[in-house]
Amino acid sequence: MTGGMAMTCAKTGLKLVSSSSIRRLEDEIHALRMKMEQSYAEEATFSSEKVIGLSRLLDTKINEYMRYKTNKGTAQLN
Repeated sequence: MTGGMAMTCAKTGLKLVSSSSIRRLEDEIHALRMKMEQSYAEEATFSSEKVIGLSRLLDTKINEYMRYKTNKGTAQLN
């Protein structure tokens, strides 16, 4: 977790994620999605290395977000 104080859940051992951290993750997902869409428009193909790289990074961030939501606020954000 970047910035702020991290607390750990005594029961699960996972870091508790603050609402500002999850908001930053949502913002990052939105920005990555827009960047990927722009790259696709420029490259005119989904198979370009640039678009694939952004897609993979976006997938990672979405999975991170889903872990947070599934664990009801307890997750380790990278």
